[in-house]
Amino acid sequence: MPIYEYHCTKCDNTFAILQRVGATERDTQCPNCGSKDVKKNISAFSFSGGGGTSSSPSYPRFGSGGG
Repeated sequence: MPIYEYHCTKCDNTFAILQRVGATERDTQCPNCGSKDVKKNISAFSFSGGGGTSSSPSYPRFGSGGG
């Protein structure tokens, strides 16, 4: 399950919560004040590639096969 970050518009609290994929703002309430008036933040994510020394970006490989 992914971790989503939300911001409560009532008490100005920002919090992260572990939720099922596809959870919406309607499924979430602020742990600080209990309000359901929350907005999902857009978060950046990161992943580690192949560890090469090239200056080009590395991306994970999917599937089978050489390459």
